[in-house]
Amino acid sequence: MLSRFALSMTLLASATLAFGSKAVDAAEYATMDTFVDPASDEGYFALSLSPNVAQPETSAHDLVVLFDTSASQAGDYRARALEALAGFLEALPPNDRVDLWAVDVNAVRLTNDFVAPQSPELNAALAQLERRVPLGSTDMDAAINAIITSFNGPPVAGRARAAVYLGDGLSSSHLVTADRLRQFAERCTSGKIPVTCYAIGPRLDGQLMGALANATGGSVLFDEDEEQSSANAAGRQLADAVRGWVIWPDKLSLPAGFQPVYYRDARPLRFDRSTVLLGTFKPGNKVLGQVNVTLRGTLAGKPLEMKWQITPRQSSDDQAYLAQLVELARHDKGVSLPTAGAPALEEVRQLMAAGAHYLARLGRQAATVGDFASARQLADQAARLDPSDQEALILQRAAANKQPLTKTASFVQRARKDDPTATDDAPPREADDGELLDEIERQRRVVAGFLKAEVRNALNQARSRMATDPQGAGDSLKLLLDKVQHTSEAGPELRAQLSDQIEAALRAVNRQAVVQSETELQRQQVIAEGEARERINRELFLQEQKVDQLMQRFNALMDEERFRDAEALADIAEELKPGRAGLRGAELTARMVGWTADMTQIRDMRHKGYVDATMQIELAHVPTSDEPPILYPDPEVWQLLTERRKKYKAVDLKSNGPTEEAILAALDEKTELDFAEQPLSDVIDYLKQRHDIEIQLDQKALTDAGVGSDTPITRSIKGITLRSALKLILSELDLTYLIRNEVLMITSKTEAESMLTTRVYPVADLVIPVAPLIMRGMGGRF
Repeated sequence: MLSRFALSMTLLASATLAFGSKAVDAAEYATMDTFVDPASDEGYFALSLSPNVAQPETSAHDLVVLFDTSASQAGDYRARALEALAGFLEALPPNDRVDLWAVDVNAVRLTNDFVAPQSPELNAALAQLERRVPLGSTDMDAAINAIITSFNGPPVAGRARAAVYLGDGLSSSHLVTADRLRQFAERCTSGKIPVTCYAIGPRLDGQLMGALANATGGSVLFDEDEEQSSANAAGRQLADAVRGWVIWPDKLSLPAGFQPVYYRDARPLRFDRSTVLLGTFKPGNKVLGQVNVTLRGTLAGKPLEMKWQITPRQSSDDQAYLAQLVELARHDKGVSLPTAGAPALEEVRQLMAAGAHYLARLGRQAATVGDFASARQLADQAARLDPSDQEALILQRAAANKQPLTKTASFVQRARKDDPTATDDAPPREADDGELLDEIERQRRVVAGFLKAEVRNALNQARSRMATDPQGAGDSLKLLLDKVQHTSEAGPELRAQLSDQIEAALRAVNRQAVVQSETELQRQQVIAEGEARERINRELFLQEQKVDQLMQRFNALMDEERFRDAEALADIAEELKPGRAGLRGAELTARMVGWTADMTQIRDMRHKGYVDATMQIELAHVPTSDEPPILYPDPEVWQLLTERRKKYKAVDLKSNGPTEEAILAALDEKTELDFAEQPLSDVIDYLKQRHDIEIQLDQKALTDAGVGSDTPITRSIKGITLRSALKLILSELDLTYLIRNEVLMITSKTEAESMLTTRVYPVADLVIPVAPLIMRGMGGRF
């Protein structure tokens, strides 16, 4: 409980310091507060350092600007943030360069690179930023990655670096861990990149933004809209803070016994605020003399050394908060502590004192109901936070002695005021009846005051919370309403007045819940429309890719002079993308070129045919002698030959071997089979064994025909020849059989048609005898 409370006070301290910091007084460049814990005899210190050298003139900067576009940055907050961004960019000199990013659930780069502040590229990016709808939550880890991405390369000579974030810093989608923050701080420190934040929104994460600025040498500026101050002027002030020089430390030397709690020796130093270093020391004689501090680092790219001679402020109860603050920083080596400067430390001290008073009040309530153990624990915690809190000290004695608080705390304190000589060991003075009535009335007024303050704070929190979490705000108001109605110490008029205020706030929360529900529906509709547009764009992109591939194939076919195929592809492309320029023209071009090529080919064929026909005409003009004449038999002879040759229709004079004769005989044998979803190979094996012949599958031909040996066969046959059975089975698969190489080969019809079979037939009777040619006058015969 104590650590969480101390952390919340630290956050408030950083928020109080951050906006509108002033230049450090030249008379105080370094101070040191100390506290020695009497219980542990351990010393704690807070060292505040400011540069004691002159600040050089500003130079050109490369700036990464991160603008929060999450759902919380809507309405007036978004308008003021855009106005502050405009003022920031207007205040930048022309030689600066800006890289603009939008940050919500992702970090989206709006400029391709670093551009001038008043360039057309940046104006286009700003227009895109204004059109961007604020949706989703903020991912500060993505914002950190954006800074690292922008400054990934080596720095440009003569140009300083810096980063700016405008938003609320609430990273609900991806929490930034202490280790991640430390890694980023190391990258920024090594790359000399200070991070400055402009905090604006209904709820702010001051710790994260303050830790980023404190660890990297930046600042935090808070939006102030109570008096409708100009956000444009705040943007100009932001530009001045961003372009300020930072001293990057290399080595910090402290006297022996002084041990900083941070993971580095020191943090970067700025000229517009001090830098705080927390740590421990060995108190020794508990009276510290002069402390010498030396820091070596770089400023504007040049090495420098600074020295301070400090007279520490001696330990006192006012500095007791340092013990809790240092213990809090030890958890993560101080990486998430946003304290910066002496004003922040003073604010932390005051807040811890207020926290001690709050714990003492809780302890007094516990003692009132007789819970002295809890009262003692709360009093001890309050005393550790603020040892000078008299109410905590009185509560400790009352809880230790288990005495009623009305006879110990209030009246002992009053008696001490009336009698300065009274000691702590003096017995308490009994109160009379009038004093008890006054005390009861005073307690009622105190309860009423606390109740009013609690209601006022709860209503303020509900108003700021209802924009993002109306349900949670409504639940907290309902609990508060129940508490007010059951607080008997408050009068009925006060309870009625406060109840009316809470109920009015509940009605406002309910209205906001309805508005948020409608906004959520609109957001979901926008997301759905965006997804639909993305799907359409993706389909259009794929369609464009397909059309481009078709046209590339079209060009290849045109080069191969396959004009008909090219025309078909162009027609398909035109159907996919009707109206696209060039597709219809490509189709007509392929048709025209194709027909022109065909006409050219036909014309060539006509010319060749004409020449060939003319040649045949010329050959026909050559006379032929009819001596000796050719005598053809009479028609009756041809008829007789035809009748006589019918016996050769089914006769082949080619002789078959014994294996082929066995196969032919088996084909005429009777067979029977009964198969249900049996593979073709099993059917063939069955027939091979039944008829004792060799049957083979032509695997290559069957594969080309798309038929496998495992193709299921269902057939029941009985009382027919093997030849008929094979035809019935194989015809369904578009297969056939033939006798080849002494086996019965099962193959495809296409393969069977391509195989040649030798047949031998007698043709002697068809030969027409030719009469001998007698060459007259030459005494010979041919």
